[in-house]
Order: sequence, then C-alpha cells, then structure tokens
Amino acid sequence: MWTTADLASILLLMMVTLYAAEAIRLLKEGPMIDAEGREYKTLKIDEEQFREPEEESTVKVECTDSSMIIVVKADLFQTGHPMSAEELFLGQVDQPQAWCSHAAAAGSEYVIQTGLQDCGSILTISEDSVIYSNNLIVIPAARHYGITRTAPAVIPVSCHYKRTHFVSSTSQLPPQTLSPPTQDSAFSLKLMNDDWTHETHSTSFYLGDLLQLQASYAGPDSTHRQLFIDSCVATLSPDVTSEPKYYFIENHGCLSEAKDGGTRSHFRPRTRADLVQLQMDVFLFQQDSRNLMFLTCQLRATPDMWRSSSVNKACNYVHSRWENVDGGDHMCRCCDSTCPTSPPGRRDVSNQRTSVPEACLTLGPLKIYPRK
Repeated sequence: MWTTADLASILLLMMVTLYAAEAIRLLKEGPMIDAEGREYKTLKIDEEQFREPEEESTVKVECTDSSMIIVVKADLFQTGHPMSAEELFLGQVDQPQAWCSHAAAAGSEYVIQTGLQDCGSILTISEDSVIYSNNLIVIPAARHYGITRTAPAVIPVSCHYKRTHFVSSTSQLPPQTLSPPTQDSAFSLKLMNDDWTHETHSTSFYLGDLLQLQASYAGPDSTHRQLFIDSCVATLSPDVTSEPKYYFIENHGCLSEAKDGGTRSHFRPRTRADLVQLQMDVFLFQQDSRNLMFLTCQLRATPDMWRSSSVNKACNYVHSRWENVDGGDHMCRCCDSTCPTSPPGRRDVSNQRTSVPEACLTLGPLKIYPRK
C-alpha cells in the first residue's frame, strides 16, 4: 500500500528527471534564450578529463627478426611484493623439461631474451601471418615459514609477423618483407669532420690533430638497440693479430687511451642510443718509418633495456677516475683490472641463446705525419 510520503517522493523524482532531460536536450540543441532575448552560455565538459588512466603493463614483449624480448616488472602483480629471477620461466605448461630460466636483472625489471623457436615456442603459420607463441610462467618460491604471497600464473606472450612468402615449419627466422642486411652492413665506422656534421674522407693527419670516430648501428631493430664499442686496436696492417698493436679501447668499453696520455681523448655524450662518438689524439708507433695506421673496432648492439653493466658501458678517464657516459660510474671500476662478462648478482646473459648483432670494422690506411 503506497503512503502519501511514498507518492510525494516518487513525484519529486519524476520532476527532477524531466527537468534534467529537458536541460540536456537544450544543451544539445544549442544555447538557451530567455523571454527577453538573453542568451545563456553553456559549459562544455571535456570527457577526456573523466577517463580513467590506463594501467601500465607489467609485461612487455618486443620482437626482432630472430628473437623475442620479454621485459617483466619485478613487482609483476603490483602488490608490493617483487618477484625474483628464479621465479620466472618461459615455456609450455605441459613441457617443464623445455622451460628456460635466464632472466637478467635490469633495475626494477627483468629481461628475458630468447630465440623465436627456443624454450618450447610454438610456431603457427596462417595464410597471411606467422606467429611464435610461448608462455611466461610464474612459480612463486616459498618464503619464510613456507608461506607465499603470490599465486602461480601463466601469461601468454607472442610475436606476430606479416607473411610475405612461403615459410616452412622448419624455418628458424620469421619472414622478411625485405632481404635483411648482413650484420656488418648494419654497422658503420666513420671518420668525422671537426663539427661532426658529416664524414671526412681525408686519410692524412699530423701529430697533434684529433681523430673523430663515429660508430653507428642502422639495423631494422635499431630503435630497440643500444650500441657499444667493445674494443678498438691500432695496427700497422689490416691484420689485427700483427705486431705492434695498441688497444685504445679495451675491457668492454674502457677508453684506455685517455689514461695512457691522450688528454683530449674521450667518448662524447650520447645523442642517440644507436650512435657512439669519440675523439682521440693522433699517435704514431715509434721506430717504424711507414707512419701508417689501421683502426679496427668490435661493435655490439644490445637490447636497449639491458642497462649499463660491466660489459655494456662507455668509460672515460677524467680527473684520475673512470666515468660512464651512460651513467652508473661504478660500472667502470673494473677498467683498471679485468671486467667480468657477467656482473655480480646477475645471470650470465652471454649464455642465453640469443642473437646480439655485432661487427668488426676497420678504418685505414691512415697516414700520420710528424708536425713540421
């Protein structure tokens, strides 16, 4: 049985609804004008302001021409309880014998890079695409007293490629829209002019001059790579095993020439991740009348999410201390000894079955003259 109070409430609600509907209609149709011809301005609301921000993904997948790169936030489930590298695997749930576990720490993230057909990956070929599928498997380790705050999880990951020609089920590489360049052709090593604006083709220098070297990587995945110069050696012939020789960059990116007396020798600040520039004082080998010079450098383009480490660095020697161009000067402390290929506390990423583009390039012959 409706009471008078109930009916009054319903009537009031209906009136409010009707007034609101009429106001919305008028706002849609145009400005409101009263009996005296005055126009009321209407307020426009930006709907973008009321959209909820998208949550940042804690798992990202990048695909190269031969590998799958998975970047995992340590706090995978955003619970405040970070995962450890030992809790992350890649593979098919029903094939644990094929699981891979080689997550490399990179700050607050882990990076897993694997070949497209490694770790139990499944290849699917359709009429117009090729797909490599796998799973990121999370197996939480038991904490103190045998408890855990994270449940096991399986997160699908995959790489998709446009199919432009026939690919057999035994193919080791995804289809290419263009013929991929050889690794060496993706790299370059050039002598640059004084203001670094273009390449110089001069091959004659005097003691006291500066050599300005520029290394670059222009592979199809260059936007996801960071270039490093592992080593550079000066010789009197193109044969890097010949004697005498002088390593002016060694120990995975240590510019030893700066410590050996090259007071103006240094890596320049980076302008792009796929570019390395350095200058150094011209020098000669003593007791050799040929005055020739060949410069041979070993270049490597690593995934850009692999941060600075003992093998990924560009170290200058400034004011009697080593400094890393990319930050993290402590990565250069090993320059006076032997830099480990796997930094302490990390898994050896060099043992991962991955493809890191690299090349060995030579400049020369350069003719070096004493100052007159």
